[in-house]
Amino acid sequence: MTDYDQGAIFFSDQGRDSQGSPDDSPTAARMKFREFIRTFRLEEDYIYRDLLRSAIGMGQHVFEVNVDHLMQFDDVLANALLRHPAHHLQLFEQAALEAAIQMAFLTETSADEDKVAIQVTLVSSKQDISIRQLLSGQVSRIVTVPGIVISASRVKAKATKVFAQCSNCQHVKQMSVRAGFAGAQLPRVCDRERQPNETPCPLDPFKILPNKCEYVDQQTWKLQESPEMVPTGEMPRSVLMSVDRHLVDKATPGHRVMITGIMSILNQQAKGEGKVAIRTPYLQVLGVRQGFESKTSSGMSLSEFTQADEEQFIEMSRDPELYSKLCKSIAPSIFGSEEVKKAIVSLLFSGSRKELADGARLRGDINVLLLGDPSVAKSQFLKFVEKAAPISVYTSGKGSSAAGLTATVTQDPGTREFYLEGGAMVLADGGVVCIDEFDKMREQDRVAIHEAMEQQTISIAKAGITTVLNSRSSVLAAANPTFGRYQEEKNAAEQIDFQTTILSRFDMIFVIKDKYDNEKDLSLAKHIINVHVQGATALEREPTDDEYDILTLKRYVAFARKTCSPRLAEAAATVLSNFYVQVRQDLSKADAESEANGKAPRAVPITVRQLEAIVRISESIAKMRLSDEATEDDVNQAIELFRVSTLQAAKQGDIELEGGSGQGERTAMDQIKKRVRIGESVSTSKLVHDVIGRGLEEVHVRRAINMMCAKGEFTQTSQGKRLKREN
Repeated sequence: MTDYDQGAIFFSDQGRDSQGSPDDSPTAARMKFREFIRTFRLEEDYIYRDLLRSAIGMGQHVFEVNVDHLMQFDDVLANALLRHPAHHLQLFEQAALEAAIQMAFLTETSADEDKVAIQVTLVSSKQDISIRQLLSGQVSRIVTVPGIVISASRVKAKATKVFAQCSNCQHVKQMSVRAGFAGAQLPRVCDRERQPNETPCPLDPFKILPNKCEYVDQQTWKLQESPEMVPTGEMPRSVLMSVDRHLVDKATPGHRVMITGIMSILNQQAKGEGKVAIRTPYLQVLGVRQGFESKTSSGMSLSEFTQADEEQFIEMSRDPELYSKLCKSIAPSIFGSEEVKKAIVSLLFSGSRKELADGARLRGDINVLLLGDPSVAKSQFLKFVEKAAPISVYTSGKGSSAAGLTATVTQDPGTREFYLEGGAMVLADGGVVCIDEFDKMREQDRVAIHEAMEQQTISIAKAGITTVLNSRSSVLAAANPTFGRYQEEKNAAEQIDFQTTILSRFDMIFVIKDKYDNEKDLSLAKHIINVHVQGATALEREPTDDEYDILTLKRYVAFARKTCSPRLAEAAATVLSNFYVQVRQDLSKADAESEANGKAPRAVPITVRQLEAIVRISESIAKMRLSDEATEDDVNQAIELFRVSTLQAAKQGDIELEGGSGQGERTAMDQIKKRVRIGESVSTSKLVHDVIGRGLEEVHVRRAINMMCAKGEFTQTSQGKRLKREN
């Protein structure tokens, strides 16, 4: 009997890892986490003790921990958390619950009854990395990634503990499921201990017991690089993210966020492909911070400013020539166009966004339309704004659809679920959308951005998804007239091929003509030749004393938009209201005279939106010098800018309706119909010459031909050289 118990005594190292010192054991780590929550303080504040108390008091059961604070408390423990986050985060959450019970925030009984589980979210100031830098060396490590949420799935229930019952012997087995997209594999064989001569259970006997399983909320997000982070010529990259428990619905498509999470891998291979070593990366989210530190291409911050930066910007704002210098800094390689440059400066700084007591919001962003001949540098202005604005998206009208500009509902090929993806105007939230070739867009696509331009929201009701996305962005659009170039003999209504609804949403409309002017042409030719002669040195030139370089301009715009929100002074408001009433009165008289002569109302209307436009322009001019109040001088400058843009466009030429033509056009139509039979084709120049011989002006004859062609009464062939009457 001496060897009776040999081999029957087993030693168990309770609570310790199989290797490493006792300080590395889960129990010791849990005790350190608990001590951190209870004792860490900044000056006299026990911040995590207070956070835990308020979280439990409000029933949220979630609190945020800064990894930098843990590093101050115990750098070994913090490094262990960063190296093995999945393992140590569970210990941290257990420690948080134990600390809450120890400090009497919770009783043990209530914690067991309510199944309280405290979620610890992490934030870190460690150097963030872009989505392009998420490589294999980061797998299973904590990373901090900035980006824009472009889609969010519906919230699902994910099992954390699965209970499965054997259908043969009723044995119940419990399995834990890891966080993220990981699942549980049901065992194929029942592992219950058998009695002698007992029949074994068949293969695959387990069935899941859904009512016994424990669940948490889970959501899938897609994070995309922000437009300013994408290298030229590259496609923006995106990464999937798994969000669970209290972080669900913390962000919606279009939000700029800073994500702290564990880089994990997911097997997305279809059955039978056999590529067992190929895995897709995704982020298991541990913490979400709204907004992120925008940076320039050289790494300088656009959202965080040092004391020295602030002093430099305040010194700049006191310069009496600031407005002039800012205007000269806009696209210095473009000659002239001073008024357009002033409008673009106002667009970059924007007015002040206001929220009223009844919940209504008034936009502060300024929209500008450049309507002009080819080769007047419209696209160059747009490209410059794309580089100078802190947040910007550039798109072309022909290559943009309504869904691409606003938002689209797409279907996940795996789950067949619908989810939402934001378009260009959602991604540019808080910045500028540059739309080139605006006139080439289809009419239904232009209508889709009406709401985004005025209400600054995008409403979606598709495929069972009903939501509203923010689109607080300015629009800078460039377009050509209907006939390619602005033609003096044609009236303005024919050449501005936009509906009144879209025109009224633009705060400033510039009609830019390429007119012959000997002196101006000579200066322009010298300027362009000089730019070409300098070549590469033109890009590296030092800015002169009366302008700022693009980096300084970009940071100053970001600083002003972040820190300043001016309002109109009383005296300025009086000047503005008097001007608006006077303009409406003048245009009303002019319209009454036009109507009496059989002419149409104006192509560019002057409505209350234009009054709000002048308010926004005044606020933007005040914001340039970091002032909290827009003065009379600001309003007068805004009125002058409005006069040379929208007001001048509204008064451009004799604006007439098709079918509402003047006496000259009506007489010309009658004469043309008398000379051309239905189905007959005649020479356009001969017809015009014959009708002019009846005492009519050529301008009226040409307009009459254009109107009848637009109605479908005539068609032009041989590049407009011949006319054929259809009816």
